[in-house]
Amino acid sequence: MRYLTLPGFKKKKSPLLRRVAHLRSFVRYEKAGIAPPCASIDFDQLRITFVIPDFKPGAGGHMTIFRIARYLEEFGHSVSFLIQNPSEHKSGEAARVTINTHFQPFNGKVELFSGETPEASGDALIATDRFTCYPVEAMGGFFRKFYFVQDFEPSFYPVGSEYLLSEATYHFDFDCLCAGEWLNRMMRERYRRWSVSWPLAYDASVYGPGDGTVKRSDGRIALYARYVTSRRAVELALMALDILQERCVAFEVDFFGWDLGHLDVSYGYRDHGVLDGPQLAALYRQAAVGVVFSATNHSLVNKEMMACGLPVVDLDLETVRAIFPEGCMAFAQPTPEGIADRLQSLLEQPQQRDALRTAGEAFVNDLSWEKSARIVEAALRERVSLASSQKAAP
Repeated sequence: MRYLTLPGFKKKKSPLLRRVAHLRSFVRYEKAGIAPPCASIDFDQLRITFVIPDFKPGAGGHMTIFRIARYLEEFGHSVSFLIQNPSEHKSGEAARVTINTHFQPFNGKVELFSGETPEASGDALIATDRFTCYPVEAMGGFFRKFYFVQDFEPSFYPVGSEYLLSEATYHFDFDCLCAGEWLNRMMRERYRRWSVSWPLAYDASVYGPGDGTVKRSDGRIALYARYVTSRRAVELALMALDILQERCVAFEVDFFGWDLGHLDVSYGYRDHGVLDGPQLAALYRQAAVGVVFSATNHSLVNKEMMACGLPVVDLDLETVRAIFPEGCMAFAQPTPEGIADRLQSLLEQPQQRDALRTAGEAFVNDLSWEKSARIVEAALRERVSLASSQKAAP
């Protein structure tokens, strides 16, 4: 049956059409006519533009982007940000203030765009998530385009439109700058992209073993409980805690990462909500075991825990095994019983915790954000150089 709309009659827009319009606002961009710059490239002062989604204080993926951008600036490069479809900031200057206040020092230019393809130019253009790939694909004006890959983002959705739109971006002609070896292998082997791996690191000025004056509590579990992010599998952790309680294991839990509200559980717990770096480091130095899960790419939280001497339990998945060698982390089968078994073993055997503590500290000892930024810098130079030489060839 077809419905005719009478003149002057306003009908409420279909929820389906609202969803279509929302997706279209992120993926439909006209090709920009700007060609790559003709000026010679100064590889000590590359002109680098990141395209990012809007953000709030506490955004972990943005913090990583801003850390790398900060070091690229310190290395002498000109860095700027374009914010796609802004929802939190009214101006580029307001966004720059947020970056400096809540994330990292940054001196470059920040601009907003919505609807139309930005007219920008430079040496390297970097997409940072699935939807920023679409304007980056449409933009000219740069010698080479890159994808700053921090996770396998199709897994954020059920198989459907958003999954397919996300997965399609790995077929764009971008060079991939991957947070870890699992993503690097996927981009190379599954999608045949040029790719390089750089490690997630930690801030050694915040996270470390401390001065040794703080005593650890033997039964204390620090658990990353950001349940609003499905890949953190927090429900599995809570089911495992119930099993520990049934087994009469002595423990208490420090939940952090999100405000949980009242929990109807019979074990002792503290609901810390969102903590800043120094508060997290203090917690990690007091707990006996740290629990942080990720069903896709690994979290940098486990490396921050390790730096503080906290033994870590994560899921026994390829995504985790690709990063962490045997012996530096406790790998738990991704079931409530498997997690409970691993936690019980660690809580009841302090020698296991000591061995993991030593191996974990050794594993992260050589990591730094500056070293990771140097890997990104080298990749940008290599690929921009190749693109410019191909452009210059007759």
